[in-house]
Amino acid sequence: MTKNISCDAHDYFEIVCMRRSQVKVTAKDNKKYYGMATDIKLVKKQEYLLISDGIKTQQVLLSDVKQLEAIGNSIAQHNFSITW
Repeated sequence: MTKNISCDAHDYFEIVCMRRSQVKVTAKDNKKYYGMATDIKLVKKQEYLLISDGIKTQQVLLSDVKQLEAIGNSIAQHNFSITW
């Protein structure tokens, strides 16, 4: 079953990808992902955030994200934290 996220939440994911922000993502199972947000990928009607650490790229299901943090970015206003 496909789980949807709010439009507001989707906007935050799009923004970090557009800016190529450094992010820390915490999934609902408390697993943490670190790296640069590069894209959103649609696979079998489910959307994934692609996070690259420079060596490998990980895919995180958007509906499984409980916290998104843009951290360590050179423009202070581009750093934020949001929890769902």
